[in-house]
Amino acid sequence: VTNAQAAEHPAGAINYNGAELYALNCSNCHGIYGEGDGAVTPELSVVLLDLRYLSQRNSGAFPSEFVQRIIDGREVRAAHGPTGMPVWGVEFSKSEGLGEGAQQRVASKISAISDFLQQIQIIEPAGTN
Repeated sequence: VTNAQAAEHPAGAINYNGAELYALNCSNCHGIYGEGDGAVTPELSVVLLDLRYLSQRNSGAFPSEFVQRIIDGREVRAAHGPTGMPVWGVEFSKSEGLGEGAQQRVASKISAISDFLQQIQIIEPAGTN
C-alpha cells in the first residue's frame, strides 16, 4: 500500500498483507520462514529464536498482544539490544505520519505482521519434541 493509497483511506481502514510486510521488514534478520536465519543473522550478536514456535513456547496460545508490543517497541527484548531490532511503530510512523488515520494504519501494519506470524505457527503434539 502506497502513501497515495493510504491517503484514500483516512480512517486507516486498510487491509495490509502481513506476509508481504514481514518479507519487506523482518525477513532480513528473522528469515523468510521465521526460522531466525535471515541474510544478516550471521552479523548479529545474538541467536534469534524460531518465530514459528511462539505459540508452543506460550503453552499453545499465540501471544498476539506481546508480539505486537515487541514489533511496535513497547516491549524491549534483551536480544534486540539498544540498537537491535528497529522499532517498527516508529519506522512505520515515519512513512505514514502522525495523524490519527496514519497511526491507525501503523497499528494495522503491526497487526498484519502479528497475524502472519500466528499463521505460520507450528504446534507439535505433546511428547514429539
